[in-house]
Amino acid sequence: MQNLNALMKALLLPVCLGLLLSTLAAGRLAAQTRIVRVATYNLEADINGVTAPLPGLIAPPGSPTSYQSGGVLEGIGEELVNGNAQPLDVLALQETTSNSQTVAPIVNGLNTFYGIAGMYATSPYQAGQAGSNGDGNGPNALVYNTRTLQLLASTPVDPPGGQSGLGSGSGELREVVRYEFAPAGVAVTASNVFYVYVSHYKSGTTSGDLTERAGEAAIIRTNEALDLPPSARVVYVGDYNITTSGEASYQTILAATAPNGIAQGGGIDPMNTTDNQNINWGATTTATNILALETEHSYDLEYRDDLQIMTTNVYYGTPGGLKYVPGSYHTFGNNGSVAYKGTVAGAGNTALAGRLVTNGPVFIPAAQLYLDLTNASDHLPVVADYALPMPAPVIGSVSLAGSNLVATVANCATNSLLTLLTSTDLGLPVANWIAVATVTATSDTIGFTATNVTGGANPMMFFLLWEK
Repeated sequence: MQNLNALMKALLLPVCLGLLLSTLAAGRLAAQTRIVRVATYNLEADINGVTAPLPGLIAPPGSPTSYQSGGVLEGIGEELVNGNAQPLDVLALQETTSNSQTVAPIVNGLNTFYGIAGMYATSPYQAGQAGSNGDGNGPNALVYNTRTLQLLASTPVDPPGGQSGLGSGSGELREVVRYEFAPAGVAVTASNVFYVYVSHYKSGTTSGDLTERAGEAAIIRTNEALDLPPSARVVYVGDYNITTSGEASYQTILAATAPNGIAQGGGIDPMNTTDNQNINWGATTTATNILALETEHSYDLEYRDDLQIMTTNVYYGTPGGLKYVPGSYHTFGNNGSVAYKGTVAGAGNTALAGRLVTNGPVFIPAAQLYLDLTNASDHLPVVADYALPMPAPVIGSVSLAGSNLVATVANCATNSLLTLLTSTDLGLPVANWIAVATVTATSDTIGFTATNVTGGANPMMFFLLWEK
């Protein structure tokens, strides 16, 4: 069962002690968090006439319509990060052709793989760009998991004048979009809202290219400072197209003060928390800490283009909102074991070794995922986990009916899955407890019955109730 620390509700019931049962039944369960897995991925689905997802993204290259076999995106859901494997919750995209041509097939592929209609959806907003949507200039987009998140808004972040201002004059070539989220199944509150900015900065190394990237970063930070609350939880993701950590665009996103002088929205790069401004992510190196961050090209690693930068309250886990899960930021399929200018499909890649578990209808092995990665895009996805506060459910009642355990739980997250685990040994690792009942919360308050779970030769049985 995924996400154990975050999902466990402290319902610990020794069934032979009726007094303790009654006491716990009247109590409020411990507050919890929901883990949200976020990936940013430049798809290259807008070059050389390509408009649909490339083979390997949602199905194997050798069988590109076999969605039940999965691809890179489903493989991200197999990966254990801090002991947790779970499907993607937010997928930020660059270099699509359009929502209908590129993004809709991704949604269909994910829903087919997991076998749940409507599990994934895309934002209804179609982002724009300056000029054509081909040759690496395709629009940004987003896919999200409707079972874990509700999309509250998709807001274009444009230069003055709106989309007509996109271009070299402002520095923003592909329209940035700000997405606002809250957890699915619960009421929206100030403490559970967060924002994701999706961007694709100008590529190149000329002074003009750097100036344009700095212009886009200034637009993003100014928008955040003017439009969002001072304590907003923000993640800035996308293809930054930077080479060094001293570049103005990168430093603008990290700055404590926005270009308009408002002191809010400053970011932290989890892979450069001290803001070392002398890192070159595009130079020949054998340093594994640098190599592990390279995201372009999947078959010829040489640049760190793709990043997730977050506001300080997210990174440091300030109470009251979205927080980064320490140690979860990584390049999927690259842990530094691939040499500079090497391919992730090479024999020496150990990035996924021992890190994959079945989390869908089939298991996708590491060797297949390395192959998928080099076909699905010239970039690698960057993945990180975040913890989102969830309300504490309330146990309404617990009782025994013969050998059956009967309970009601209020304040549930709608569409969450409740699982009752049991053990006769309180000291047994939770992974070894036995699931005896599951129920989907179809509303705020639910009741369930676990049949034939008590009695027999066991002098005492303990129960844990989990929600995910």
